[in-house]
Amino acid sequence: MVHLEEAAALHRRCPVIDGHADSILMVLAGERTLTERSDKGHIDWPRAREAGVTCTVQAAWVDPVYYPVAPRRAHEAIDGLLGQIDAAEGVRLVLRADDVTAAHAAGELAVLLNIEGAEAIQGSLALLRNYYRLGVRMMGLVWNHRNEVAEGVGEPESGGGLTRFGREVVREMNRLGMLIDLAHITPAGFFQVLELSEDPVLFTHGNCQALYDHPRNLTDEQIRALAAHGGVFGISFVSSFMGRETAALTTVADHIDHVCQLLGNADHVGLGSDFDGATPPPGLEDVTCLPRLTAELMRRGYGEADLVKILGGNYLRVFQQVLR
Repeated sequence: MVHLEEAAALHRRCPVIDGHADSILMVLAGERTLTERSDKGHIDWPRAREAGVTCTVQAAWVDPVYYPVAPRRAHEAIDGLLGQIDAAEGVRLVLRADDVTAAHAAGELAVLLNIEGAEAIQGSLALLRNYYRLGVRMMGLVWNHRNEVAEGVGEPESGGGLTRFGREVVREMNRLGMLIDLAHITPAGFFQVLELSEDPVLFTHGNCQALYDHPRNLTDEQIRALAAHGGVFGISFVSSFMGRETAALTTVADHIDHVCQLLGNADHVGLGSDFDGATPPPGLEDVTCLPRLTAELMRRGYGEADLVKILGGNYLRVFQQVLR
């Protein structure tokens, strides 16, 4: 109990950033809002603030059924998220890193918009730039399928990576000051982006291949390369990435441990729950359970300096470098 109280207090003292959630999907389906506390889904604005979360990265994901009209669907998701932000007191859109630090100082919630999968830009840099103008500050290059930018992990037979257009997208995102998310990309594309990008990149939601063999998890080689490039690995709460039958809150901590022990520091790991997009393990049923994970890390001997990095400081460093 002492650790849980200390964890909750730490969440109030330092910025806590969750690198990935899919909460707008239930809103678009008419099942709930994000402005009101709900027992549906994993995160909404009131529950996030209750958990001491400073910033939630919210995805505009295009289900494959919408691929023929991907930009329209992405715009509907972005419009929905902007509407949920505008309808709530004490919730702000993240356009630059200072918006996160200002939200923390004011006790508010910051929301950073992410497009999950470049299907939404449909081969057009003009669309990418217009999403930026709408307030989108992150894009995942792929979901699981091949698109005009790169190969996703659902296309393992190809062994492919970035396309020629994909290279243009990486350069343009660097120029704009837009965060690149490598979740879902093939190993070939992963290393090609690291070689090409002038800015550090993120892998917002996945787990460690060394602990559980799953296509969405990173090998130790990838983790080391991401860190060498200054990036951050968001450890997901997705049960199927950690062994659906055995995954627990402690398993999430095991994956954080692995990254820290592999690198010899806590400088390149963060949180990437995938709330509202997947099934979390027992103990992390929704965002209000997040202090339990912090308490478990405390129990394992993590000091405050490292916890501040893991909870949000590492993401914030990259935000400050990229969101110019």
